[in-house]
Amino acid sequence: MEGNTSPESDGFQGTSKLLSPLEASQLLTDEYSAKILLATYKRKISAQEISQRYGIPIAACYRKIRILEEVGLIQCVERILTQKGKRKNLYTSCLRNAYIFFENGKLRARFQLATGQVKDFGGDWNGLDLMKQ
Repeated sequence: MEGNTSPESDGFQGTSKLLSPLEASQLLTDEYSAKILLATYKRKISAQEISQRYGIPIAACYRKIRILEEVGLIQCVERILTQKGKRKNLYTSCLRNAYIFFENGKLRARFQLATGQVKDFGGDWNGLDLMKQ
């Protein structure tokens, strides 16, 4: 996914990623991302726990968490110290509702965050253009 850091970026406030409607919808339909979003919904959980409970390889889990954090769909809400003296991040989802639309030949995605902020992606992407590439 390519980023856009310009002030007029169409990404979430405080994030550096600009998503196309296709990329936004892929975040929801990717198996590992979807499992992470479900695991972090309304609770704090570590990457290690997500990896073990949902069968996601730990490296892939960290990679997906980083992407989801960059676009503002999850956040680290607490850092704890384990009994072995290592730091462990606890994550929670910022996503409350997500919608994917295909209307009039255009793909659109809409994310509603826990803060109430709504972010729309799309309108300009045409499915036929993707077929030509």
